[in-house]
Amino acid sequence: IASGLMTHGEDSEDHNIPKMIWYGIEPLVAQNPGRALELASSAKIPMLSEFIARRLVDADATEQLIASLGQKPSALASMLEGMRNGLEGRTDLTAPANWQGVYAGLQKSGNGKVKQLSLEVAQFFGDTEAAKQYVATLKNKNATIEQRKRALTSLASQQREELIKEIPALLNDSDLRTDAIRSVAAFDNEALGQLLIDRYPSFNTNEKLEAVQTLASRPDYGWMLTQSLKNEVIPKSEVPAYVARQLRRVVGSGFVEVWGPIDEVGSDIAADYKKYTALLTDQAVAGANIGNGKLMFQRACGACHKMYGEGGSIGPELTGSNRANLDYLLGNVLDPSGEIQDDYKMVVVTTRDGRTYAGNVNAENDRQLTLRVVGQDAVLINKSDIQSREESPNSMMPPGMFKTLTDKEVIDLVGYLRTSEQVSPPSE
Repeated sequence: IASGLMTHGEDSEDHNIPKMIWYGIEPLVAQNPGRALELASSAKIPMLSEFIARRLVDADATEQLIASLGQKPSALASMLEGMRNGLEGRTDLTAPANWQGVYAGLQKSGNGKVKQLSLEVAQFFGDTEAAKQYVATLKNKNATIEQRKRALTSLASQQREELIKEIPALLNDSDLRTDAIRSVAAFDNEALGQLLIDRYPSFNTNEKLEAVQTLASRPDYGWMLTQSLKNEVIPKSEVPAYVARQLRRVVGSGFVEVWGPIDEVGSDIAADYKKYTALLTDQAVAGANIGNGKLMFQRACGACHKMYGEGGSIGPELTGSNRANLDYLLGNVLDPSGEIQDDYKMVVVTTRDGRTYAGNVNAENDRQLTLRVVGQDAVLINKSDIQSREESPNSMMPPGMFKTLTDKEVIDLVGYLRTSEQVSPPSE
């Protein structure tokens, strides 16, 4: 049935049909890789060729997949895309015996997409020539920003030493700066950690958050950040509570000595509830500066929460929430750990190479864990690389968020949260 349905190329853009076919055949792909490859090679619906190839990687049928790619099937590009996506995040790979010959043939293809995808696959197998090409792309100002970002991300994910000497220059490139900051976490390199601290004052708000998160990812970096907080080189107010919890784990008691108690709010929730109920009267909120409230949202909430299509995905989407209800708002802001959905519980993962991640579980299978972390949609971690994994009873949202704002800023923020349509922030 599937072989007939997959010949209907006119269904490629249909929202439902390709997915329905996939749901039908997915359980069978690992059982019969040969038959699955026959279908993928001739399918007229690209998504299905891609999904089959990706599933075969998960099923440890990579060598069979490569053999099929060597036959240059009509769905070659889609199958390569699926293979690349299946290998993404893997750091435990060695090239199958038949890869080099097939790769050489793919690189001679007149199809630019096939050449690029095969290069990306080769990089996952630790190919030195592929790494050199990525470094060349990274330094090529005529390459597109997306090409350069992909090269940077790939080199960092494979922890290629070639990237280390390129990072200082990349921090001068506004288009690549955020990705360059993130890439530092791939290495345990004191000079790179110091570079982020030295450049910190020149970063914008989002870049500073990325730098703080990167410095919280490894013990040596974390200790350098702790000393910068102690010496007031980096303001304590610019380190979110969830990063402080991560630093407590990464650095240990030395961080607590500098930071102080992390999970204590410092006052009674009931007293705070009474204070903000009195402050946030309908009359006060009616006079709020909504544009400034949006700016407060971007600074205090937007890294984790999405509203009107803007923001992060670590916390719940707020657009359709009960934002107009003051009791709802105060309950979630003053006691964020009081009731946490499973999807939003904070998970701290430390890998065998000493890197620590903090986020929410987005997906999980037998081989990989996918985390949502602040500023990134997803981070793939091989389970074989995990040294420890802990689920925290605390929300990533800080319990004293309102205390970091003035009363006027709280009123403006709540005014914005109560809006029913998007507004523009004030110009800076």
